[in-house]
Amino acid sequence: MPVQKHAVVHHLSELLNARIDACNEAIVSTRGALASDTKSSAGDKHEVGRAMVQQELDKLEAQRAKLLQQRQELKQLPLDELPERIGLGSLVVTDQGTYLIGIGWGALDVDGEVCYAVSLASPMGQALKDHVVGSTVQVQGRSLVVLKVF
Repeated sequence: MPVQKHAVVHHLSELLNARIDACNEAIVSTRGALASDTKSSAGDKHEVGRAMVQQELDKLEAQRAKLLQQRQELKQLPLDELPERIGLGSLVVTDQGTYLIGIGWGALDVDGEVCYAVSLASPMGQALKDHVVGSTVQVQGRSLVVLKVF
């Protein structure tokens, strides 16, 4: 039996939350380093160091914003619909793998089964979009046969 859509979304949600938590911890730590850095007699060297810490902080905050956006997008996926055509929120079983059309994450191990989380805008998402069970889909030089859509 293929992996269940709810299980994939739950697993993905847990991974997102873990990354958000790690990002939050890194931000707190970096802010602490920035705040505790006192002015030294090194002058320019000190300012360069502060600028580098600020750049790291900016990068972490941008990463957190992206993760929060992905979590919001994941929450909005229609989970209980049984679509005829592949679209946002579809779990697609093909002869070469299982794909959740939602957010781009990559390979997931869910209950011992590999499932790929891809965005609708990705090449795979675009190739699968609007197809139905029994369709043959060409993507990146491969042919996939759609076996089931949940």
